[in-house]
Amino acid sequence: MINIKIAVFLLALSGLVNSAEKSQDIVVGTIETIHSNILDEDKKVWVYVPKPKLNGGQNKPVYPVVYLLDGNDHFHSMMGLMEKKCRGDGSACPEMILVAVTHNNRQRELTPTRAGSYTQPEKISENSGGGEAFSAYLEKELIPYISAKYPVAPYRVLVGHSLGGLTVIHNLIQHPALFDAYLAIDPSMWWDNGLLVRQMETALKENRFASKSLYLAVANTLKKGVEIDQVRSATDPKSLHIRAILKLVDTLDAHPQSGLRWKWKYYPEESHGSIPIMAEYDGLNFLFDFYKLTEFERLYDEKVDGAREMRQHFEKISKRMGYKLLPDQEMVDWLGQHFLREKKLKNAHDFLHMNMENQPRHALSYESMGDYYLAAGDQGRAKDAYQQAVNLDANSKAKGKLDKLS
Repeated sequence: MINIKIAVFLLALSGLVNSAEKSQDIVVGTIETIHSNILDEDKKVWVYVPKPKLNGGQNKPVYPVVYLLDGNDHFHSMMGLMEKKCRGDGSACPEMILVAVTHNNRQRELTPTRAGSYTQPEKISENSGGGEAFSAYLEKELIPYISAKYPVAPYRVLVGHSLGGLTVIHNLIQHPALFDAYLAIDPSMWWDNGLLVRQMETALKENRFASKSLYLAVANTLKKGVEIDQVRSATDPKSLHIRAILKLVDTLDAHPQSGLRWKWKYYPEESHGSIPIMAEYDGLNFLFDFYKLTEFERLYDEKVDGAREMRQHFEKISKRMGYKLLPDQEMVDWLGQHFLREKKLKNAHDFLHMNMENQPRHALSYESMGDYYLAAGDQGRAKDAYQQAVNLDANSKAKGKLDKLS
């Protein structure tokens, strides 16, 4: 196991001494080497796990997992987006583990059948067609390994670009139970004369995709001066890539009752190489559009039962994702403390008591309830709450508050 380290150099300035350069490492993940019996080779995966905001507590967090193909190319952009979008108030998605898969033989692993290349479609490549073995590796080796070692939740996302996007569509069609959500970025749907587009039409008719989500991003690979609405009837080899994707779009559009929740977007300003970052951002927004608590500012309105709305919202999310999700403890505590400062004790109690229910073994829950009891004029219960916080964490700020009351 190897730490991924990014060196950040800081310049120390002083008027009395010469400038000196210092370095500090920022560790954002680990590289794991896992032997695959199915592929008969060692495989490297880059893994990012969110750092819990608060230590301790009875309820240890579990995380959905994003499996990212061509991981060495896209790890940093996806990790940065997840870190930014999936933490804090009003998050657009849950915090997630990122597993970035690298490829020893990219074309072999990311092509479902033996076929020719984009430039030589008639010449069958011997170095192709290992997609089913790669899917078996994901299902029977990698996913069980990650599930056994990391705190995972039963919700998985598959992300891929180009041939990786082709693999995303292949797994959606042939292995729909393996992942819950799919992000295909400018996928190579031209592969094997558009075979997967035809397979998709059959799968849509069979309604294989109940509760599945797909975001499909399309780059601008058109010749200069050609508009996307004009290319569907073209026959030139250069437009084959985008025509194949648009045929997939038309196929999906023709089967609205398939059960698949999907969306596609054309990026006229992005090329095949530049599209991944934009697509990752928009893809997370769509795939988790049910997650964000809209009108978050309503929770600050004393006339709104904000705690009840938040509880109901997370119940809906939990049902959708198949496991119990809880609101962020710090966010709930912030809301409770806000109402304490505003002397709206009923609202404060409802939020702070929610943390007591959700995190009954965390010192912060008791410390903040002590603050509530103190504001309500009940010093006895405030002392008890502060003492319980100290019992759970000797370094809790509740100790100073308890000393003052004593």
